[in-house]
Amino acid sequence: MSPRRLGLAMVAAVAAVAGLGFWDERREYAAALDDFAQEQATLAASVADDLRVRLGSGGPSESRSIPDLFGGASVVGRPNALAVVVEAPSGSLFMTDGREVLAPEVSTALRGGRATLRLTGAQATALGLPERTAMAGLAHVDVGARGHWGVAVVASAERQRDREKWARVRLVLATVVAAGLVVGFGGQALRRQRKEMELERELQVREVERERDERLSRLSKAATMVTLASGMAHEISTPLGVISGRAEQLLARFSGDERASRAARTILEQSQRVKDVVRGFLDLARGARPTLQDVVPSVLLDAAVVLVEHRLEKAGVVLRRRDETSLPPVRCDATLLEQAIVNLLLNACDASPRGGTVEVAARASGGELAIVVNDDGEGFADGDARRATEPFFTTKPRGRGTGLGLAIVDEIVKCHRGSFSIEARRPRGTSACIRLPLEGRAS
Repeated sequence: MSPRRLGLAMVAAVAAVAGLGFWDERREYAAALDDFAQEQATLAASVADDLRVRLGSGGPSESRSIPDLFGGASVVGRPNALAVVVEAPSGSLFMTDGREVLAPEVSTALRGGRATLRLTGAQATALGLPERTAMAGLAHVDVGARGHWGVAVVASAERQRDREKWARVRLVLATVVAAGLVVGFGGQALRRQRKEMELERELQVREVERERDERLSRLSKAATMVTLASGMAHEISTPLGVISGRAEQLLARFSGDERASRAARTILEQSQRVKDVVRGFLDLARGARPTLQDVVPSVLLDAAVVLVEHRLEKAGVVLRRRDETSLPPVRCDATLLEQAIVNLLLNACDASPRGGTVEVAARASGGELAIVVNDDGEGFADGDARRATEPFFTTKPRGRGTGLGLAIVDEIVKCHRGSFSIEARRPRGTSACIRLPLEGRAS
């Protein structure tokens, strides 16, 4: 989770705790007021019964006789917190001490037959109560000829209000504590996350630096390959010229001997092939584009197999071919791609034990031509397959490999807009695959 989302989650948690606490506090306060109002209604009913008895005994019926009606006795234990209001049949409201008061909301509630009423602080002061919310319990007295009387017992809800204040204080304290816990744990989580992000960033920087070093190393090796290719082209050209010249002399001398003439022509052809391969490598190292032409895949495999079959026979390795029929031609530099296949076959031969098998196959799928070379040798160790195409990387013993074969294959395939992969087979062996685009031809 990102720091921003974690912060929002912390705020939402605190808000949820505060909102839930406030809702519960308001619910408890409303319930307390309802209970308090019911208490006043019960008290009003009791006062109404007493008033009915007094009126039935022949007591006065006018407002000026209200004190006499209650016998001069105070029915209020807390005169500053509770008041009893009597409504005469005329509709006037009187306190128990005979004072007439104006409380239209009480009169309206009595006429409407309500049992309870909530008064604001301003309305409560008209009855001599503190300026606080007050709850009134209402009752009615029907005394026949003496008319219909009403009784309202109004009590200040100061204690409930005080309880609400303390409840709100507790709520605030609980919210502060909850917020402190959330902020504390959230801050710790943020610090941990920040450390993880810093560590991840450091690892990414190290990975970038490692990749950059590897890229520089590859560029350095590529530059070495260019220099090496140039030197090889220069050094090989002289002995190849001598070989070609001597082969031409032999060809002229043995014009009547077909076998010797064929051997001389083979020397000339292979000398020319060496020149073409070296020149192709040099052009490839310099970044030149290969000369492309349409070539049937089976022709490439035939030429490559002819060049390596004597090596496989000498090593006691069996070569198998699996070509699909009617493969479409592939656009390539035949000399370079043929050499790439030769390199793979020679690598497979070197990796295979005597009596082993090397398999070469060509197939078309998904608009691509795949040339696969499999062997049943020891295979690559973990991690070596990823480095197999690095220049000068080799797992062969000293003196048997230069580490350039697969690197050259990879470069040849790349210049043909293809891909090269090599991976271990199970239970043993290696599989190398060249994939080349078929230029939109159907497979």
